[in-house]
This record gives sequence, structure tokens and C-alpha cells, in this order.
Amino acid sequence: MKILFIITQADGGGAQKYVLDLAKHFGGKVAAGTEADRLFTDAQKAGIETIQLKYLKRNISPIFDWLALNEIIKLIKKEQPDIVHLNSSKAGFLGSLAAIFCGSKKPKIIFTAHGFIYNEPLSPFAKKVYLLAERFASQYRDFIIAVSEADRKSAIENKVISADKISVIHNGIDEIIFLPRQEAREKLKLGQSEFIFGTVANFYKTKGLNVLIQAVSYINKDWLENVRFVLIGIGPEKENLELRIKNLELKNTITLLGKVDDAAKYLKTFDVFILPSRKEGFPYTLLEAMQAGLPIVATNVGGNSEALGDAGVVLEPDNPKIFASFIASLLLSIKQGNKNFLNLSERALERSKQFSKEKMLKETEEVYRKLITRLH
Repeated sequence: MKILFIITQADGGGAQKYVLDLAKHFGGKVAAGTEADRLFTDAQKAGIETIQLKYLKRNISPIFDWLALNEIIKLIKKEQPDIVHLNSSKAGFLGSLAAIFCGSKKPKIIFTAHGFIYNEPLSPFAKKVYLLAERFASQYRDFIIAVSEADRKSAIENKVISADKISVIHNGIDEIIFLPRQEAREKLKLGQSEFIFGTVANFYKTKGLNVLIQAVSYINKDWLENVRFVLIGIGPEKENLELRIKNLELKNTITLLGKVDDAAKYLKTFDVFILPSRKEGFPYTLLEAMQAGLPIVATNVGGNSEALGDAGVVLEPDNPKIFASFIASLLLSIKQGNKNFLNLSERALERSKQFSKEKMLKETEEVYRKLITRLH
């Protein structure tokens, strides 16, 4: 079974981790655009063969997109894979169209939806355009893997694909070796006595980190004594977030740690994990936080509530006042000796066992084998 994985860009986020896990297990090759330096580095360490697609870029560009389409067609004809497994919106669209031009040697086309782009906070016109693009591309897909039930339902309700051509395979992770809390805080240069809300996320608008910062600004400063919010990650929103923190005079309360290698192993640094996203698929960071046994508060988007079940709290997205109210209430209850929310850590740890990498790989292999059987 020869598999070619294609992804647009790879910045160390969930889609990259997913592709690398599958490629390593199934022995596939990975093709990615020029904005995937981190993927190429990580793939090399894992012994995975990579191919750079020099015209495949994240932003829409008719000229580059046409060149990228031709580049993908040539690559598929050269490699002659049994399966082309597409990830991310741009690669998912162009890779699906490329299959049209592969003649009798057309491989099976699979697309993994790590959260459909038309569900992002966009203008109504943009949402409609992206939805039409997904519908068009899906005519040339043999199967879609949705990482959450929310995405599967969205695809069916929006007539992206028929129900018999899509199924849910949740992301899964290996057991993580976490640093003990004290050691993790020492390495990150954080105070041992501070109560820390933390998150690990790429600094994109969809992650809603500006919402969290705004929420903190609404909380009485006296309540934030010895409380810190720690954001681990990098991305294009970094300068905007720094400016907002400065303007709201929160530099002593909110810390941007930047990039931290193997960030998951530091999760026991946090007292509470907080994820204020506007849009998600089935985030690895929640699975990692659950495995760390952290109480979790996240937004009710994508697969967040699906991942957490009763092991965390979900709030309305893009609403800083609701976040501020929840955080203030939590801090007050802890001050009064009520630790009910913190006790969710045991449920989180138990629930994390449902999302193993082994299960994810097994279910993915079943999809591959069914499609290969149809091919032959």
C-alpha cells in the first residue's frame, strides 16, 4: 500500500502532527509547500521521505495555485501511489482536482478535515465561497475523514459529501512523559506559588487568544494577585497580542513564552488549561492537557466538547465577558476553599485513555484497506 500525504503548510500544529504520525506508521511520503520548514525538519528526524512543492502556498494566488495544481499532478503521476491523503484546505482542494488528470491510474483520494474552513469566523460571502469550493472538490474525493462528529455532521448538513463517504476518526496521542510541576516551572522561569492558567496554541486569530486577554482585563486586579496567564506558542498574531497586553497594562499578569520545544511535557506547569478558540477540529492540545490531568475550560466549537465530555467546561466562543465571569468565579471559589472544578483533573486523566494513537492508526488503516479493496 503506497501512500502519498500532501499538506499545505506545517507549523508544528495538529495537522502536522497527524500527518507525521500516519506517514511514519504507514511508511508514506510527505509532500508540502514551501511554508513547511518545521515539518521537513521533524520528518527528517523521523526518517520520513519528504517532497517540497515550491508553488503550494497557504494564501490564495491564481498563478501560484495553477502552478501548484500542475506540480501535484506531475507528482502523483511520478509516484503512482495507491492513496493520496490530503490535509489542510488548499492541499485538499488542489489535490482533489489533480486526481481528475491522472487518467486510468487515478489513486484513491482521501481528505482529512481538521475543521472545515467554512466554519471559521469569516464574512458570509467568504463562507459561501469556501463551502462551494469544498462541495466541488468533494466530487473527486473517495472518502473524507472527519476528526470530530461536529465536522461530520457539518459536512453532511452542508451537502459537502454523502454520509456513506465520511466517517469520524478522532485524533489520538501516545503516552507523554511529563516533567514534574516544580521542575517544569523552574525550566520555564515561572513562580512556584503562582496560580497559572495556561494554553499551548499557534498564535492565529482562530485561536481566540485576544479574547482571553480582553477577558483578563475585565477582572478586578485585586483578584489576580499571584495569578498568571501563560501562553506558549508562536505565530502571526504575536505582535498584536503583545500590543494588546501592553495597552491593557497586563504585562505582569499575562506572559507570552514564545516557542517551547516539546511543549506538552511542560503541561503540569499549569493549574488550569484554557483554550479560547473560535474554531477547532479535534485539538491535540486538549488531549495532551487531559493526559496531564489538568482541569480544562475551552470553547464550545468543533470537537472540543466531544473531546472533553464531562471532564471539562465549555463556554461560548468569542465572548470575553463570559470568560471573565467564569475565571473570576473560579478564583473566588478556590479562595473560599471550594475545589470542585479542580477535581475535574481525575476525570480528564481517565477520559484521555479513549484517545490513543494506536486506535487512531487502526481505524485509519481500516479506511485505507476498504478503499484499496475497491481499487483492485
